[in-house]
Amino acid sequence: MNVIISNIVLLLIFSTTHVKSKILRGELVTNQNWAFLARFCFLTEKGKFHYDFVVKENSNETSNVNLLLYYDAPNQWPSVYPSDKTCEQKKSILSLDHGQIVPLSASLARISGCEQLDDPWAKLRCTSYREFRSSRPRWWFIVLADCSSKSGLNVSYDMSLTNGEPGSFWREHFSADEFCK
Repeated sequence: MNVIISNIVLLLIFSTTHVKSKILRGELVTNQNWAFLARFCFLTEKGKFHYDFVVKENSNETSNVNLLLYYDAPNQWPSVYPSDKTCEQKKSILSLDHGQIVPLSASLARISGCEQLDDPWAKLRCTSYREFRSSRPRWWFIVLADCSSKSGLNVSYDMSLTNGEPGSFWREHFSADEFCK
C-alpha cells in the first residue's frame, strides 16, 4: 500500500514539473511604443492579475506608459494584433471606464498603484492588481504602451496571473486552457 502511495506522489510531482505557470518576470526594453507581454485565459470568477512594474528612465522623454488590457472579442485583440495600426489606434478601441486602460502614473496612484521613485535610473514603481469576471472563460492579452514615446519602452515587470483562490494548487497559477485540456 505504501509503495502505491509513493508511486502516486512521485507521478504527481513529475507530471507537474512540465506544467507552465503564469508568473512572469523580466525586462521589456524595446524601441517600439506598444508591446505585448502576456496572455491568460481567466475563468468566469476568481481571476486575478497582480503586477509590479518599474518604469525606467528613457532618454529625456516624459513617461506616459499605460497598461492595456484586451480581451478575445473580434473587435478587441484580433483587431489590433497583428495589424499596421498605430499605437493610438490600438489604444482607441479600449475603454478607460471599463478599466482596460490603466495609466501608470503617480498622479493616479489610487487607480494604478504607482509611486514616484527617487532613483536616477527608475522613475516610477507601480504595484497593484486587477480582478477578472465574465460570463464565460475569456482570454485576456496584456500590453504595455507609451504612444507618445519616440524611443520606446523600458520597463521591468513581475506579474502573477491566477485562477482560483490562493493555495488552490491545481488552479491558482494555470490559465483555464491549461487545466481544461
